[in-house]
Amino acid sequence: MQKAVEYTGVNNRVSPATVELLIRERNKGKSLRQLGQIFGRSHERVRQILAKYGPSPETLLNETRVAAKLGYPLGWLIRLRKEGIITPIRPAGFWLYSEEQVRQIPSLIAEARKCQQCGKPRPPGSQRFCRECSQYRKKHPYETYVQNEKGNVSDFL
Repeated sequence: MQKAVEYTGVNNRVSPATVELLIRERNKGKSLRQLGQIFGRSHERVRQILAKYGPSPETLLNETRVAAKLGYPLGWLIRLRKEGIITPIRPAGFWLYSEEQVRQIPSLIAEARKCQQCGKPRPPGSQRFCRECSQYRKKHPYETYVQNEKGNVSDFL
């Protein structure tokens, strides 16, 4: 590996090639101290270069901010997390969500809120079935249900 750090003439700026090499080596798992030794700089200077020119770190939001951003009660997010529908990270004792996860939450909720019988969206408050399927099940409690190709529910014994 090259030990030379390319600096452009004025103001001691780092060349784009050097920044790219720093980012590539950092992504391979090298520490800031190792990179500083390779490039002849302190680990603090390498950190500053990566902070200024490197990729922006992923923003993580806590559970309260995610609930406020989406307009959901905090209890919904807690229930979704406990059911395993969403999987935040917990680095320091509290749950954090990435921006990508926050964007996916409404579609995950919609997927989880489908009727177990026919697959249509079920209304809030119903546990497993949409209105039509739950009404049919109440009228015919001892029958087994099958969904045909058209999506209609038919019964058989």
